[in-house]
Amino acid sequence: MKQFQQVNQAAITIQTHWVATLKAREQMKQFQQVKQAAIIIQRHWVATLKARQQQKQFLLTRRAAITIQRHWTATLSTRQQLKQYHNSRGAAITIQRYWVATLKARQQQRQFQQIKQAAITIQRHWVATLKARQQQKQFLLARRAAIIIQRHWVATLKARQQQKQFQQTREAVITIQR
Repeated sequence: MKQFQQVNQAAITIQTHWVATLKAREQMKQFQQVKQAAIIIQRHWVATLKARQQQKQFLLTRRAAITIQRHWTATLSTRQQLKQYHNSRGAAITIQRYWVATLKARQQQRQFQQIKQAAITIQRHWVATLKARQQQKQFLLARRAAIIIQRHWVATLKARQQQKQFQQTREAVITIQR
């Protein structure tokens, strides 16, 4: 009896340890999932902070550019009133700036078109991938349906054959019995 109690106590101890081990594994798995989620959230947050900083920097640069542009316009205005030469010079500077801005705009338009074309190519590839996956799913569904129909048909043919054999045996038995 004492040996049975020791064995029983040892079994309980092993079971308790095993259950604790399983729980520890589950907790470790949950911890890893939570850790991975935290890493993703941190990455998104860092990206958000960087985007905000870039937006602030852009707004500061834009405000500075607007301030410079206003100051320059006022300077040109004052110079126009003083001398015709300054007016012509200001017009020449304005034309040059306009031309540079036009060239930059054209370059940006080309870059935008290249990026847009790349995005379209990626989108087309992704849509093609999704369609291929969908077609594969449809094919597998059709294949499964065909297999089910084939199995059903084979079973039907076997049942008919067995029924025919049964009828032949039955008729033979009736003929023998007469």
